[in-house]
Amino acid sequence: MNISIIAVGSELLLGQIANTNGQYLSKLFNSIGKSVVEHTVIGDNPQRLEYIIKEGLRRFDTLVLTGGLGPTKDDLTKHTVAKVLGRELVTDNDALEYIEQYFKEQGQEMTPNNKQQALVIEGSKVLKNNYGMAPGMLVEKDDKKVVLLPGPPREMQPMAKNELLPYLMDDDKVIFSEQLRFAGIGESKVETELMDLIDEQSNPTIAPLAGTHEVYIRLTANADTKEECQRLIAPVKEEILNRIGEYYYGSDDIVVEQSVMNTMKETFSIYDGVTNGALYTRLKNYDDENILKGLLPNSEVFLNENNNIEDKVKEAAQYVKDLYKTEVGIALLHENEHVVLGMYRNGEFKVDSFKMSLKRNLLQNRSQNYALIRLLNWLK
Repeated sequence: MNISIIAVGSELLLGQIANTNGQYLSKLFNSIGKSVVEHTVIGDNPQRLEYIIKEGLRRFDTLVLTGGLGPTKDDLTKHTVAKVLGRELVTDNDALEYIEQYFKEQGQEMTPNNKQQALVIEGSKVLKNNYGMAPGMLVEKDDKKVVLLPGPPREMQPMAKNELLPYLMDDDKVIFSEQLRFAGIGESKVETELMDLIDEQSNPTIAPLAGTHEVYIRLTANADTKEECQRLIAPVKEEILNRIGEYYYGSDDIVVEQSVMNTMKETFSIYDGVTNGALYTRLKNYDDENILKGLLPNSEVFLNENNNIEDKVKEAAQYVKDLYKTEVGIALLHENEHVVLGMYRNGEFKVDSFKMSLKRNLLQNRSQNYALIRLLNWLK
């Protein structure tokens, strides 16, 4: 299934509201292994909308339209779709009764134009609106599907999730996803390393997603059972980790600092000359065993300023380890745009460095994930 999402409303083109519906629907459809390949925003113009629908039916097997189902003259979505499909609009009695009851309960007069909201396309599957008046629709014709959803997110989101999704899922099939999490690698590099896998994806599907200084890869399989989905995902996951596994820290809901704390089995302390204590705070939030004993900020009082940067890091790691009497000492310093991380453990010193821009606060923020993923690899 390839899906085109069409958001209808001049207010979107004018920038008066953001098209959050497109984002929500893309996440929802991808979660069940359906591919969204295009987003379109069109104003309240019947001629342009008619053209977009005709083109969409030619190029895609599923169109999902949001907006334009209300009672006013510029709400033309279902009228235009009906025209393109050669169908009539008919009144859905359940929807009309719901609308009439709403106005009665509110003690308001129902104007005639509100009856328009109860019109549905002949032969469509009506999608109940539990949070508004206008129902949604799913129309099928010649192996094509056209879905109409209301524009307000508070109405659209529950309708899409609870009413529409069952129709789009394969009969008697299970959808299962695993989200792989990576830190210290950019989205463009992930795509370069995995381009052939992404181009050849089928079942499971591969969806790279950019996070805040992180990258996620969601693998979604469709099969008869959850176990079969996991079997389908396993070889794809293995191949991905063979290529970029050094940046992998866990799956699904885990965060990188949690993964580090789950792996760290010894007491440790941190000498921090880069992140202003943020690295300590992130790790301490997951310190269930109270093994992170202390933090020391960088100061010339503690280190020999004549040493080179790597020697300073080693000195700092040993200093903080001895100060807090921990089994491991970790130190983080920078020299211009180079960040150097060191770990003193069991009499052995490990050191690594990476380049990090001093601009836009990237030095302090992005360095945290780079440091965490390197620590995790050292601890494995």
